[in-house]
This record gives sequence, structure tokens and C-alpha cells, in this order.
Amino acid sequence: MADGNKEMTPAQILEAAKEEGYELSDEELESVVGGGEWRNECCPGCGHTGTLYCPGTGVSKCGKCGLTW
Repeated sequence: MADGNKEMTPAQILEAAKEEGYELSDEELESVVGGGEWRNECCPGCGHTGTLYCPGTGVSKCGKCGLTW
């Protein structure tokens, strides 16, 4: 999985999501266009550390269970 501190292109973000078995919604695809980043935040629901953060909305989403916060 990509380093949470490394900037990624939209294509790299989509590839990383695919590698993790995560399907992005239309809303999440829009956030990638506007800039999103993978973080090593711990999901409050399942403890997974692969989360997608969208600075535009301030929302994080778990790549494993789908929880948003």
C-alpha cells in the first residue's frame, strides 16, 4: 500500500484502491479528481489502517469496512 505521506496521482490512487480490493464510488472518484490521500489512520470501526481522506470534504473512509467519519 502507498505511503500516507506521499503525494499520489489519481491513477495511482485508483490502482492502490484496486490492489486493496476496494471499489470507489462516484463521489469518491470525484474526490480523487479534487485530491485525496491515503492515510495510516486507524478506522474507528474495524481498526484497518488503509483509509482514504478527502481534504475537500474533510471525510475519511475505511478501505476495508467502508465506514466514513
